[in-house]
Amino acid sequence: MSKVSQPKLTQQVYQQLAGVMRGTWQSLAVVPASPSMSAGAFADAVVEVARLSRGAPARLFLTEGLEKAGVSKLIVEMSHHVDSGGRAEVCVESVVSQQAGVPIAMVCDAALLVVHLGVTRMEDAESTVGIIGKQKFIGAVTIESMR
Repeated sequence: MSKVSQPKLTQQVYQQLAGVMRGTWQSLAVVPASPSMSAGAFADAVVEVARLSRGAPARLFLTEGLEKAGVSKLIVEMSHHVDSGGRAEVCVESVVSQQAGVPIAMVCDAALLVVHLGVTRMEDAESTVGIIGKQKFIGAVTIESMR
């Protein structure tokens, strides 16, 4: 299935993010609910809002195209970063369609669900939450997708 074009990042998206970015997490997995979408286009907004709301920059880890063999290396690198006092935000691909994101999201302190309006099916969102675990999620944001 092909990727849909970049989402519109409106003021409303930034406000949604500001509402869910609070908490004590040091590592955050940003997870698209739809198998056909990417959270990567959303990464800059997540980093910016985290910086503004938490007062310090976070290191962004992108996993798009990451093979299973690279998962361990990324987890170690992310863990070292967090252990040395940094914050990490990881944009993974859909865990419904790409299993490489599952262990990454599991080691993060928290997860954020990205729902693309008009694209994400309820079953995919529920499946994503079920795979990672409801207790991991600090919230969800909705993004209007451009077609």
